[in-house]
Amino acid sequence: MTDNIGRLGVVVVAAGRSSRMAGIDKQVAMLGGEAVISHSLRVFEESDAVGSVILVMSAENLDAGNSAVKIGEFSKVVKIVSGGSRRQDSVKIGLDLLAEQPGGAPEFVVVHDGARPFIDQAMIKRGLVTAQKIGASIAAVPVKDTIKNAPHRVVIDTPDRSAMWAVQTPQIFRYDVLMTAHQMIQEDVTDDASMVESVGGLVAVFDGSNDNIKITTPEDLELASLIFNRRQSLSLLKSGSVGVEGSRFGIGFDGHALVDGGPLRLGGIDVEFEQRLDGHSDGDVLFHSIASAILGAAGLGDLGGRFPSSDKRYAGFDSAQFIAAAARLALEAGWLVSHVDATIIAQRPRLALETSKMTAKIGVIIGLENSSINIKTTSTDHVGAIGAGEGIAAQAIATLIPAQK
Repeated sequence: MTDNIGRLGVVVVAAGRSSRMAGIDKQVAMLGGEAVISHSLRVFEESDAVGSVILVMSAENLDAGNSAVKIGEFSKVVKIVSGGSRRQDSVKIGLDLLAEQPGGAPEFVVVHDGARPFIDQAMIKRGLVTAQKIGASIAAVPVKDTIKNAPHRVVIDTPDRSAMWAVQTPQIFRYDVLMTAHQMIQEDVTDDASMVESVGGLVAVFDGSNDNIKITTPEDLELASLIFNRRQSLSLLKSGSVGVEGSRFGIGFDGHALVDGGPLRLGGIDVEFEQRLDGHSDGDVLFHSIASAILGAAGLGDLGGRFPSSDKRYAGFDSAQFIAAAARLALEAGWLVSHVDATIIAQRPRLALETSKMTAKIGVIIGLENSSINIKTTSTDHVGAIGAGEGIAAQAIATLIPAQK
């Protein structure tokens, strides 16, 4: 990366109104003991490729921005300024200020949302390599869920998701490419890449990360805390500061009968099948076994004790909430989920092609990378009730590590 020293200017956009945060200002909310914006600023501070950083805040948050920069000792932040009325206006302010720095405008510029705290060095490198080839690059992850085009809440189309990507930041551009687009486009756009596309420029995708969430709601901030704690604990584990002997393991098992009427709800997705699992909640045996394993590893009893089937509140309940609650309870007890291994036991339907989607669902719920989740399928070779196609079972092992204090 030495050939790229200082070639990147950065505009961190943190001037949003936090209108969906129930009174919490997402940019300066505390995450791991410091402001949300400090996490991405530190990554840019430590990058050899980055020269200058412009931090664009709302007028109300300028003092908080100055405080975060001072506390973090972010020497590459050369300006902290108030933003414009639109996001694109805030970016343009940052671009102009980068051009005023000694040496003039940088060769490349990064635009990053301050409310995305989990950017990393590898992501910056991937984006710069792509921008060097194409001129404009955007972080993105493949779309996992089925997408519906539904104006007025009436579905008119189901696009093919195989070629669709969910766009994130950072977005990295040749400075002249992005500045030209800003000078030519006046209408509202949702991101800077849209501007470049509008003037005929090419934009390429590079791999973002499922961790790279944008905090827009209080629930996102809660998920961000889980991701932060997991990352910190795994970092300590790799460094040897926390030994393997600090890990704990839990086993979970659940099984339900199949009854007529699909689709089959399993692993948080709807599988096309003429039967479904019978249960007080949604009957998702995979999610039940994982939640039970997490509770067991944390020494918090069992799923039935925490969420009894006699409680009417859990009738038809989305079992994703069981996993989320189990992970939250474990964290409160000082434990962080670091790995999940599970097996679905079913004679039918065939589920091997569905496990990647289930893995993605679990990762979103508990803030784990897909590589830390393993879902397998097997059958009983026609032995017993499951072998006769009368039900489905699942078993899981959850690994927990001490949460960062």
